[in-house]
Parts: sequence; structure tokens; C-alpha cells
Amino acid sequence: MKYSLKEILSNTSSYLFYKRGNEMWDKTYRPTILLSEIKPDSDMIYLPFYSVINNVPTETFSDIESAIIKGARAFAFDEEYLRKERFQKMLYNILNKYQDGIDFVIMTRNCLKAMMELAQYTRAKKFSKDLKVICVTGSIGKTSTTEMVYSVFKQKHKIYRGEPMVNLRLRINHKLLEADSDCEYLLFECSGAIKGYLKNFSELLMPDGMILSKVGTENLGKYGSIQNIADEKCSLMTCMGENGIAVLNDSSEIRNAAENYSCKKIFSKEGNYKLIKTDNTGSKFVYKGEEYTLSVVGEHQINNAIKVIELAQSFNIDKESIKKGLFEFHSVGSRWIRDKYKEATVITDAPNNPSYETIVSCVNTFLNIYKDYPQKRVMISGIRELGTYEKEVHLNLAKYLCELPIDELICVEKEAKTVYDYIKANSERIKVVYFDKPKNLDENDPFVKYIIDTIDTKQALLIKGQGIDPIVMYEKVRLVLNRILKGE
Repeated sequence: MKYSLKEILSNTSSYLFYKRGNEMWDKTYRPTILLSEIKPDSDMIYLPFYSVINNVPTETFSDIESAIIKGARAFAFDEEYLRKERFQKMLYNILNKYQDGIDFVIMTRNCLKAMMELAQYTRAKKFSKDLKVICVTGSIGKTSTTEMVYSVFKQKHKIYRGEPMVNLRLRINHKLLEADSDCEYLLFECSGAIKGYLKNFSELLMPDGMILSKVGTENLGKYGSIQNIADEKCSLMTCMGENGIAVLNDSSEIRNAAENYSCKKIFSKEGNYKLIKTDNTGSKFVYKGEEYTLSVVGEHQINNAIKVIELAQSFNIDKESIKKGLFEFHSVGSRWIRDKYKEATVITDAPNNPSYETIVSCVNTFLNIYKDYPQKRVMISGIRELGTYEKEVHLNLAKYLCELPIDELICVEKEAKTVYDYIKANSERIKVVYFDKPKNLDENDPFVKYIIDTIDTKQALLIKGQGIDPIVMYEKVRLVLNRILKGE
């Protein structure tokens, strides 16, 4: 999306700090917060910010000079940073050094707030009145479901979803600035990790359609109950009108929470399909008399798919486009990556912070597909954000895993110690080992070294853990295995 300088100043709490010439009033510019998007001669405005992302404070004001060097023609600055001597010197040095290449500088009270104001203006004024907005949320499955929606809707429509796996407030606002004005659909994956986010997203995006994939124990410590989590997820319906369409996982908690909203609701019951086959190449299933094929592993993906089918049909997407879109869908991130090391098969599934539900679903899929392997090993990391429920949830997980045909369970991190202790005390059949939180996840780490030393027989190993910084990125184990065992 492009904006004139006048548009930006009129619709954000900002003012002009520097301008090189009067011709700048007639030009239009594309704003971005990402250095990677800036190219020479692209007439881009760099928007620095300060935010806490995945518990890590992030400021990008120090990247302004890099943005100018890469080709940005203008940038924003924050009054708070102007009062800091180091940043004040940096600003004036940049203006002196690059004055012939900088069209203007706008000053804001807060750059992040100004970007959000521009996003609000964009949603209200810059798109066609026929634009449709679709949002996806849930404790589990929202990234996969979002990508399925994108794969289906792009068969017939111009739909923008931007970079996959982006669901926090900063980037959701930025996505509105990225999209072209002639888009027919905008697609957003919306996180409810922080209380109030989803209501804010609803107010900003005013969704025409949404999917709530499922609620589970993720963030149980923060919200206190599954019902409270369902209430938070359903708040995405706040600004959906009576003609809005919400496809919701059918659970008592979601049904209770959804009563407060007036949009049209379609409740999708898990397992409400006929399974034809599922293996390590994907699944075939029949839903409401039609056969569909998914090229991804796991029956949980079928439950995501039937929600996408319901939403697509509600927006008059034809059946053949739905089938083609689901067939072409491929998961993103570190989801169910299969590697062969001689006779061993290793599955890495580390997209995000695991929950009770994702571990259970993943392990069940793994055991179903590799049931004939002589040795089945499962590695799990601890579940976080459980607060006072930490021991209870891990104990329930331990009791569940104890009954499964697992030959070995590898528990990593202190949160998983409860699982280790229970299995060790209650199962003579399952070998169980425990490792503290890894520091580097290289070949010298005790946990990784154990995997390398014990992968020399015919076996199936599932590595199920965290995949997002700054916690523990377990997909790095796969890279180490590839380097050590495959020489990659």
C-alpha cells in the first residue's frame, strides 16, 4: 500500500521533522518495518519501533542507517528517542550524511502507535468496499488452518496473507500496510497470547469470516481455565456483524462463549468425517459426501480441513477449488519433518510451545503411522505457561503416555520432570530418560549426544518440542543429525 506524506501526517499522531523539497508532497511511499523488504528506488519509508517480541525487548531505531543504505527514502522517529543523547546524535548524523537521499523524516510521539493509527486508517479507507477479511485463531492448529484457508481461497481470488506464522499485534497491523488496495481477501492468523489482543484485532480488522480451530491448555496459567481461554478466543467475534460467519470447533466451552455474539455460527465437530486412509504421505477422507485429499500427515489436519471447507463454502468457493486447495496445501515451519538415517526414521515436530493437546495428537499420529517399527521412541519437552496447573497437566500427560505402546520416552527440561518421575515409578515396559534444559543443542549437549549415540538401529523417533526463540529451538537437533549422520 502506498501513502502520500499528507495522508501519513493527517492520519497519525506525527508531524514533519525534515523535508528535502516541495515535490515530496506529490509522491507516494510504501511503509515497512522490515529491513528485508527495502530495495533501491522503491520509495519506501522505514518505520522503526520498540516492542517486546517473544519476551525479548526489540528496538530497531539503530537500523535506520541500514535502511537508508538499502534504499529507504524516508523514515519515522520517536520523540522519546530524540530525548536520548545517543539516538539524537545518530539522527543528526544520518541527516547530515544522507541529506541528498532522504526525502523526509516524520516525528511521532510513539512510532508503534503511529503505525497502528495508519493501519486503522488503511482498513477504513484504502480498500474496496467489497474487501473481505478472514481471521483464524485458536490454541492449537491456527497456523496450519490459516495456510489451508490461503491455499483454498487463492484458487479463485486475490488473497493476501503475507509472511506465514505471523500472528502478533505488531505484524498484524503491518500486514494492513503491506497489502495492495485491490485485494479481494485479507487473511490474518491472530494470537490470543496476551489478554485483550483478540478483541483489539476484531476492532481493527472487522472480520467477515473467522475460524476458531480449538482451545486447549496453552496459556492455562495466564487465563485460569479452558472456559476463560474460550472466552478470549471468541472475543475475535466482537466486531463481526450479523452477516459475519464464524466456524467454531464444537466444544461446550466454545458454545458457551459464542452465545455472546450475533454473527452466524457453524460448529464443527472433531471426527465428523469418514477416514479412507492416513499414512506418512497424507490422508484421504470423505466429508458431507465429498472426497478430499491432504498431502500432510495427521488426522488433526483433517479436523482443521473440515473447518476450512465450511468457511470456503460459506463464501461460495466451488468444490473443485476447495479440493485443489487442500491437496496443494503444505505445512509451514518445523512441522512433521521426516528424515532417514540408515534404518532409523526421525520425525521433527517443533513449530511452537507444545501443549498437552498437541503432544497427545502428535504422539498418536506417530504411533499410528509407525506402529510396525520394532522400536518407537518419543522425545517431549516441557509444557510452559501453565502456572499453578503445571504439575497437574504434566501428570495427566504422564498417565496418558504410560498406556501407549512407546518403547522409550525422553523427557527434556524441568517442566517434563513430572512426566519422567511418573513413568519411572509406574511403568516397567517404557524406558524413560531425563535431561535438563539444553544450552546449545549442538553435538556436545548431553541430550543431543544421546540421540546421536542411540540412533543406530531400526527405529522411529519423534522429537516434539519448542520451535520458537528465545526458548529452545528443537529443530536444531535435526540440523545437527543431518550434519553428523548425513554429512550435510
